[in-house]
Amino acid sequence: MTSLDIDMGNTRTKWRCGESMGALPSPHLPTLDVDPTRVRVATVLRNRGDLAHAIADRYGIEAEFAETAGKLAGVRCGYKDPARLGVDRWLAAVAAWQACSGPVIVVSVGTAATVDFVDANGGHEGGFIAPGLRLLRNSLARETAEVRPNGSLDPSTAPGGDTRSAVSGGTLLMLAAFVDAAVRGFADRHGYDAQVFLTGGDADLLSGRLTVPVRREPHLVLDGLGIALP
Repeated sequence: MTSLDIDMGNTRTKWRCGESMGALPSPHLPTLDVDPTRVRVATVLRNRGDLAHAIADRYGIEAEFAETAGKLAGVRCGYKDPARLGVDRWLAAVAAWQACSGPVIVVSVGTAATVDFVDANGGHEGGFIAPGLRLLRNSLARETAEVRPNGSLDPSTAPGGDTRSAVSGGTLLMLAAFVDAAVRGFADRHGYDAQVFLTGGDADLLSGRLTVPVRREPHLVLDGLGIALP
């Protein structure tokens, strides 16, 4: 069997089919060299019916959509109403837990920046949500005169010699400080450290700016799909 796995976010869609993988702007679907026998989907978008029809038209099969559950593969959801936790965050947390069978912190940096915590007993504590780099920079562009975000995200955190570079460095430092504080908070609460998994489109920009060691895992949500929909 050949499964096409799709992680469709607000901005970008990541996919994997056998040994092939890629990324597209959401909500586009990949063109494949083989016909998949299954399509497994994790999406935070609300137009699930339209997406299901598009998948059926493109591949001729019915899509299987992952859902956030109260418990999966040893991890217990920390939300009072599990359906309120984004399925992408849930699958990433489960996949990270399965990868090391110990306490984990999953940091995803894309349109939003999210941090989720799973303790040594598999208890998901919930997490944090903050604006991602583009949202931070775009908010300054809307509210502040003479500030315009760069077309691409600047990795520098050196003091800026102009407004644009000052915004780029300042917002990257803000995001790094947010993640560092979240990781320290876990250790303060529990008295032990957790392995930090870093994923998302801006992970490469952030990874070198953190004070804690991280494990780069760009396909955590796709890995979680295989656990939720075996």
